[in-house]
Amino acid sequence: MKLLLTDGGLLYLQGIEGSYVREIDVDIIGYESGGYVLDKTIMHYQGGGQPGDRGTILAGNLTIPIYNVKKKGKKIVHLSEVETDVKSGKLILDWERRYKIMKMHSLQHALSAVIFKDGFSSLVTEVFPAYGYIETDSDGIKLRREGYSINKIARDIKRYNVSRENLDQKLMARCNLDRLPKSIDEVSVVEIADMDTCACAGTHVKNTSEIGNYWVRTPGKRVEFGLF
Repeated sequence: MKLLLTDGGLLYLQGIEGSYVREIDVDIIGYESGGYVLDKTIMHYQGGGQPGDRGTILAGNLTIPIYNVKKKGKKIVHLSEVETDVKSGKLILDWERRYKIMKMHSLQHALSAVIFKDGFSSLVTEVFPAYGYIETDSDGIKLRREGYSINKIARDIKRYNVSRENLDQKLMARCNLDRLPKSIDEVSVVEIADMDTCACAGTHVKNTSEIGNYWVRTPGKRVEFGLF
């Protein structure tokens, strides 16, 4: 069975708590394509509208900087300009940057849910540590009041896997499931209580109250947003 981006030992997909793991011991399989392939990882790779994580591998007295993470073929590669032949170490996230991205990604899901209520679809989404945007299918988006107070209502966020054949099409109406590769038969789902349910393999906070203060504007077909 193939999971939605859960191959390669992606530990952040093991429930919402997986996004909060800051460091783990790892075995280093090798150095290739400009980076390290590990037996498992807590780092999100670049893709799905979210940037790759940064951090370090500590191996004895050696500190190996990781400046990005990418998926190359079926392998997750932790990009680094330092090449060594170490076999194990401790993988440590740049947590401050990751946590901002988690807030931004959860904010994006909530904003997409708000505009979906008015009949608009999120076609392309991208989030970064302090800025994000949603490309919609309509000019002149007018965001309802709910979109400006997402952090004021404490809504729990959870993650779980659902087999593709058991997906509730009405529940998942906001997501374009046609974009999922046909080979995927189990989907990672992120749910914001009483607000949104969507297939997603990104990292998220546990509650919308964690998002904190943010700004949002709606020029043309875009919804743009960021953290204060």
